[in-house]
Amino acid sequence: IASKTSIDRALQAIAKKMNVTEDVLFLTLTSHGGDKLLEMSNPPLELDEVDAKWLRQSLDKSGIKWRVIVVSACYSGSFIDDLKSPTTLVITASASDKASFGCTNEAEYTYFGQAFFAESLPKFRRFQPAFEEAIVNIGKRERLMGFEPSEPQFVIGEQMKRMLSEFEKNLKPLAQD
Repeated sequence: IASKTSIDRALQAIAKKMNVTEDVLFLTLTSHGGDKLLEMSNPPLELDEVDAKWLRQSLDKSGIKWRVIVVSACYSGSFIDDLKSPTTLVITASASDKASFGCTNEAEYTYFGQAFFAESLPKFRRFQPAFEEAIVNIGKRERLMGFEPSEPQFVIGEQMKRMLSEFEKNLKPLAQD
């Protein structure tokens, strides 16, 4: 069950298995969002929402220095200020005051997820060009559907700019069927 407890425990367990000063954590979160929060819902259980400040505290507690964090939710840009650091790349599906689209029970991916994870990242295996292509494709789809642009965000710390190319060298192509 996705919850604050399970996210925190997962981060702490991952930190024990990696070199927290050299390895890069890739964390992606997808849910319904609001201002600085991700909704957690699993009725009949009552779960606390994941807020940006709490997520930063849990990440800091883990000791993991290098972070690539992707937040795919409406208003996910509101997570940037709390998550950004010199050693972090934060990618969001929308600006802090914008909705993102395509989140349905029937969809395998949101519009952002489809454009970034399914289409662009496997092709480029580099975050910046994949993001740039994805925002073009998302924009086209949003215009076609008559939606207000979601304005995905890409914020990278100065130290992460230098580390990212090393991390990207280790991204593996998707297995072919």
